Amino acid sequence: MPTSPTGLGTGTESQAEAALAGHPGVARASVTREPGTGRLVAHVVPRDPVAEAGDDRARVDEWQLIYEWVYGELPEAGGLGENFVGWHSTYTGLPIELAQMREWRDATVERIQSLRPRRVLEIGVGTGLLMAKVAPSCEEYVATDFSATVIETLTGQVAADPALAHVTLHHREATDFSGLPSDHFDTVVINSVVQYFPDIGYLADVLRQAAALVVPGGAVFVGDVRNLRLLRAFRAAVLADELAAAPDQARELVENSVLEEKELLVDPDFFPALAATLPGIAAADVRLKRAHHHNELSRHRYDAVLRKEPAETVEPVPTLAWAPAALETLLSDTRPPSARITGVPNGRVARELAALAKLDTGTAPAAVTAPDPEDLHEIGRRRGYQAAVTWSAEGPGLVDVVYTRDSEPVTVPVPAATPGLPFTAYANAPSRAAKTSTFVAELRAYLAARLPAEAVPHAFVTVEDLPGGTGHADR
Repeated sequence: MPTSPTGLGTGTESQAEAALAGHPGVARASVTREPGTGRLVAHVVPRDPVAEAGDDRARVDEWQLIYEWVYGELPEAGGLGENFVGWHSTYTGLPIELAQMREWRDATVERIQSLRPRRVLEIGVGTGLLMAKVAPSCEEYVATDFSATVIETLTGQVAADPALAHVTLHHREATDFSGLPSDHFDTVVINSVVQYFPDIGYLADVLRQAAALVVPGGAVFVGDVRNLRLLRAFRAAVLADELAAAPDQARELVENSVLEEKELLVDPDFFPALAATLPGIAAADVRLKRAHHHNELSRHRYDAVLRKEPAETVEPVPTLAWAPAALETLLSDTRPPSARITGVPNGRVARELAALAKLDTGTAPAAVTAPDPEDLHEIGRRRGYQAAVTWSAEGPGLVDVVYTRDSEPVTVPVPAATPGLPFTAYANAPSRAAKTSTFVAELRAYLAARLPAEAVPHAFVTVEDLPGGTGHADR
């Protein structure tokens, strides 16, 4: 009888397959041994689709319950505009340092103020971090949140501040635009909310409705969006200690972590793709976050602005590949009205991407000089240019920087994304990930109750079909 590298016979795999076949949620299953380690891996085709109708509603309700607890149970700190409750580092589990959070907030406020807001709708106001800074200079500020606790707390704080007399608060979900006037607001703000949406279709629906409320020349600001392109690098960095302790399982740990991601991450190309489908939208302007501190907010999140026509946009020429010496010459001597520099290494994420490359290939990549994105802003400032730093189409560790000599803020359109892709190609599927995680836990418990420990697979992977079919992993 053939044996595996561990000396256990193929009967163990058959045992596990037979047991899986008895689970009502399993259509087909295959259990094999991982080459080298001999660990059992189960590939399972679920009987029903992993994501079902109603999952989106369940995900929204789940996040709502979490936030009612966060805002209701944790003590308020700092007052209106200074309450950073709930902001914890995924790397450490500890609260993000106050100085870093204030830098994040101030940079976001500055970006919103550059849009010259007068009549604002904020969807997902939270503790009022942005509202407290932006609303005083506005004529009208309407803020919504799906947490009743948030709205109750803010109502008392707003009533106590005469500078916020023009603020109106509503308890409602992000997709509820009932009673809000069309073509009325010049700015819609949706900041650090997208990650809690159940899927990309939900986000597209919110943005379509939001855009319809915006006057010509206005903008929809979508802030703090998690970058799908960097998800594997981020998860590998978060799991660094575990990976070092279990090098043979490192790639599997990372892939499972990616599959189980419960927040929505969006590829930056989604925004120009969506903009092309929205009536009256002139451009999508996607930028890295401004920050001197390196943390998950500055490394892995970005801001996007959808600009309503008419919008002053700049189509930068010339376009040059990154070369530090050439950049100095261009801005100091040639001095074009505008220019795009492509393929600039991003110093914020270079180390994490290098670690991921070593994990994938077994070899550390050659070291490259990777400037901090803030240095790119400073280079331009010293020579009389504004800089807009956006993600590059050339790779997840690269950025493009657009320099303009205009003293007024301008919109820098992102180049059109690959046409024809469905919106689902630009995001993960949190609803499906949550259901997959639950399904795998059920399978593990089911087998543990029926098989000896050595016959229970170490890993479970849900797939659309087994080899000979499509073989696509459930991602």
